[in-house]
Amino acid sequence: MLRGLLPILSGLVLAASTGPIPEAVEMRPGIYILKGGATPAIYSALKQQHITHVVDLRKDGEITPQSAFVVTTLQEMKVHYMRYATSRVPPAGDLDFLRTLLKGFPKDARIVITCNNGNRAAAAICPWLILDQHLPVEEVLVASRRAGLTAPETEEAIRGYLKERL
Repeated sequence: MLRGLLPILSGLVLAASTGPIPEAVEMRPGIYILKGGATPAIYSALKQQHITHVVDLRKDGEITPQSAFVVTTLQEMKVHYMRYATSRVPPAGDLDFLRTLLKGFPKDARIVITCNNGNRAAAAICPWLILDQHLPVEEVLVASRRAGLTAPETEEAIRGYLKERL
């Protein structure tokens, strides 16, 4: 009986599953972590999923000439694009800002958070899920690892941030 309840409970607590956007993991309904850059298939999926906002966490050195195409394409799709560069070990100020940003989106916003490999994007959402959505720390971290949180120093920064605020 317990085995039958586990999939239901984990689905209720944290969605973190691959979904309709290639290379993306849905962390909560309508909130995705995207690993890497957009492709035509991803643009199509963003449009089909009615994505309203894209938050790009890449730093200047990671931006390619194709980035102008990305911004133009998203604007044509009426998607709000925001770039907020953060490092592999995000400082508390960046995490504070990203929490505030996520809390400030409209309730019906459909959001993609992206970086080169998903590490920073997955880390960026952890504090919001734990502190503001009141989800369990370890469950959020497990889901974030599936979404791309792979660097131990990034996870350590998230744990330190949470320790100071819990």
